[in-house]
Amino acid sequence: MTNLSKAEKEHKIHADELAEQYRREGYNVIVEPGPTDLPFELGRYRPDLLVRKEQGGFLVEVKTRADRLSVDQLSSVADEVKKHPGWRFLLVTGQDVASEGLPGKEDEAASWDDISNRIHHAQRLEQTGDNEAAFLILWIALEQLLRIHARQAAIPVERLSPSIMIRQLYSLGELSFQQFDVALECQRTRNRLVHGFPAGDLVSSTYQLAALVSELLAEWSASKTPG
Repeated sequence: MTNLSKAEKEHKIHADELAEQYRREGYNVIVEPGPTDLPFELGRYRPDLLVRKEQGGFLVEVKTRADRLSVDQLSSVADEVKKHPGWRFLLVTGQDVASEGLPGKEDEAASWDDISNRIHHAQRLEQTGDNEAAFLILWIALEQLLRIHARQAAIPVERLSPSIMIRQLYSLGELSFQQFDVALECQRTRNRLVHGFPAGDLVSSTYQLAALVSELLAEWSASKTPG
């Protein structure tokens, strides 16, 4: 690796470590697969890892950072991979929220029912005046919604932080400007809460977040079934 840049060295180390994790779990892994290694045609795109087990597996793109990531091209790849049963496209970065566990194996998304149950739980807490707990439960529901929808829409950001998911989904037209604005404001409230700072008008923030979660749940669950 002597001729590689610092960024290239970090990328190679990350990819090699991830490949070894998959191998320890019994997967067959090819690092930097060639055109003939791929299970189906992907044009000029080549993943960093081809991970096989039984009748399917994962095509893995490895990035060291995610905050300046553009997923336009990767979304088209993810959409093509989605057409092939048993295969998933995974984007794995050094800034993943889901940093524990093996990507694709231990990062299953929640269901619409899980989210609906959280909304009802938050409503009960709100009725007792516990707006802080209600808000945080609604925030969990929002993150789950974003991750479900990202996976179903073949936008490979479901392992990333909520701020990156919100911006990527907005840039690709999956969130309206109003939804985007409310989501970011609610994230600022969430950050103040979890770090022990005053959260301002929590009653209003909880109402806004509840409305956003309910709106997105109705909009996204009406057209797609979690997979």
